[in-house]
Amino acid sequence: MQKIFRQYSFGNDIKSIDSFGHGHINKTYLAITGNGEKYILQRINQDVFKKPKEVMKNIELITKYIRGQVIKEGGDPSRAALEIIPTVNNKTYAVVDNFYWRCYRYVCGARTYEIIEEPEMFYEVGKAVGVFQRQLDGFPIEKLHITIPDFHNTPVRFERFLRATYTDINDVGLEAFNEVKFIIDRKDIMGVITGMLDREEIPLRVTHNDTKLNNIMIDENTKRAICVIDLDTVMPGSVLYDFGDAIRVGASTAVEDEPDLSKVKLDKKLFSLFSRGFLEETHELLNEKEIEHLVEGARIITLECGMRFLTDYFEGNNYFSISYQKHNLVRARAQLKLVQEIEENYDKLQEIIKNIITDLKK
Repeated sequence: MQKIFRQYSFGNDIKSIDSFGHGHINKTYLAITGNGEKYILQRINQDVFKKPKEVMKNIELITKYIRGQVIKEGGDPSRAALEIIPTVNNKTYAVVDNFYWRCYRYVCGARTYEIIEEPEMFYEVGKAVGVFQRQLDGFPIEKLHITIPDFHNTPVRFERFLRATYTDINDVGLEAFNEVKFIIDRKDIMGVITGMLDREEIPLRVTHNDTKLNNIMIDENTKRAICVIDLDTVMPGSVLYDFGDAIRVGASTAVEDEPDLSKVKLDKKLFSLFSRGFLEETHELLNEKEIEHLVEGARIITLECGMRFLTDYFEGNNYFSISYQKHNLVRARAQLKLVQEIEENYDKLQEIIKNIITDLKK
């Protein structure tokens, strides 16, 4: 680690460093200096992010733009977005032994959560995701690099899934038969979002693309959401991706790798709270098609995530970090149970969205 520390001005004053967080992709560490300053050090996963320089350029542009918007609104920019700590060579990243590293200032007095602990917290998360959309509405989207091609291109994900199940190189098809059938039975909805984008029925927006609960920082004192983190996947996309992924994780009554499927339910109160917070910030921004398809976005993105977990299981668990051999199969089953929950409550969820919009337009 000494080679990495030397890249930063505080490197000679490190008192401790420990693994940090529960991320699936990047290696993350919390570094504390002798005078108590805290920093987040991350090694970028170059198997996932093939062009780390472009990842960091996106993050630099996005965080700078958000802080500028906050200043215009008269707010405090210091906690509104991640702060990249430059290297001694004034770069946003360091290359050590061919690995790319970055450093952020630790956001003191705030934390992330793996599961909603108080219902009102999810209202705050909804506002945070909505604020993210609103603040970036004027961002020049053409400046963003595509950090992972086809990340939320559900038809492309489906084709890869089919190839993985057909070849079944690890002979797991029989065990996952029910899950494979569940996904294939829903092949007709795979292209709903991408089709609307292609037909320009919904606009291409700056999207986070990974708005799960543990990517939202919550202030420990006020319990309010303060900023969105983990910006590696910020790219052009659909707002339905961000709404859907947030619901997938936050409105579930269980963590995404819960093995007991009887615990996996869709909490309609949490759905309503998130939707209200989100729409308070975005209802004047979104078009009618986007609002009409928010629930469908939640279904498709949850299905896509389950499909991704199952694809990785068929391919040998090469993408997502696992704690045991069948971890991705367990994750997939939990996601598909949540899809079923969304489908069973679909009309009620649509009514919730409709009522919120009606209230906001009064």
